[in-house]
Amino acid sequence: MILMVAVVILGLMYAYLLDPLKDPNAYAPCVFRSEFSLYCPGCGDSRALHALTHGHIIQAFDYNFLFPFAALVLAWYYLVALTTLLFRKRVMWMPQSLPVWSAIAIGVVIVLFTVLRNIPVWPFTILAP
Repeated sequence: MILMVAVVILGLMYAYLLDPLKDPNAYAPCVFRSEFSLYCPGCGDSRALHALTHGHIIQAFDYNFLFPFAALVLAWYYLVALTTLLFRKRVMWMPQSLPVWSAIAIGVVIVLFTVLRNIPVWPFTILAP
């Protein structure tokens, strides 16, 4: 458990200290972007995480509109797992399972987001990182 917390803290410290705009070599390049010259659904995540660690929520949405939502869900799941390990029982709410339609809806949103952010016409250019 200590290792799990340490890895998350170190990752957040890395994102806080290294600005991907000032040092683009500090983060892995997007393979999808380099191969196809299109934005993948994750393009802008490094910049969005850096902005979130500095408290710039609006700027994080500007880099990748889906990332703050995904970060919120992942943080919730992480906190549930951490508190479950600490107290040896679940003390925070989390659904036991997700319905199939929710997984399909998430997939559709991600595909739609990817397609729309690659249309070079306003207002879709707002979705580009």
